[in-house]
Amino acid sequence: MLETVEKISLRFHDWKRELRTLPGAEPELQKWLFIHIAGVLFGGKAGELLTIPGGQCGLDYERQLEVIAALSEKWNYSYLPLCRNSESAKVIFYKQKKVREALTTVPPCIFEDKLGYNAGMSPGEFLAEIRRRWNESGRIPHEIGVALGYPAEDVLGYMGLLPLECRGTCGWRIYGNPTLSLERCRMFTQARQGAIAFLAA
Repeated sequence: MLETVEKISLRFHDWKRELRTLPGAEPELQKWLFIHIAGVLFGGKAGELLTIPGGQCGLDYERQLEVIAALSEKWNYSYLPLCRNSESAKVIFYKQKKVREALTTVPPCIFEDKLGYNAGMSPGEFLAEIRRRWNESGRIPHEIGVALGYPAEDVLGYMGLLPLECRGTCGWRIYGNPTLSLERCRMFTQARQGAIAFLAA
């Protein structure tokens, strides 16, 4: 844990000091985001899907998006609002390189033939298609799990696209190599705990 906190400190100590100078409720929103996307920022997670309430930290949705956009440049992440209703929005925060790597782990015969995605899609194109399907059907496409950093075998096994049995859970259902899934879960959890410790220090 100490190594994680030190790593965070090197990258974010200036931001943490700047928080004290920000007006109103914006510091609370930034801290909330920091904790909830810690896995993406420094835990090796490809993406994180968050529900953004309309009045989170007393800020309306448009102002929250402005903060998210400004932080994306400072913190080096990409983001995309996926769907929205009167009460909240679903926004994915992601690292393009990690999502690109994750997409290559899905066998082309499944990615193209069974899921109906085009070969060679960029992370942005894949997530834009996720958004289109989600809004059209009203249901979250489960293949988004690949872009959230879950092992492809776990995602495809859950969807019934691979003949695998559930072998346990670790925040999600494990269908592939349990060692890989448990290690990823540990990394994601450690990143969040490190973010909390960093803000409390």
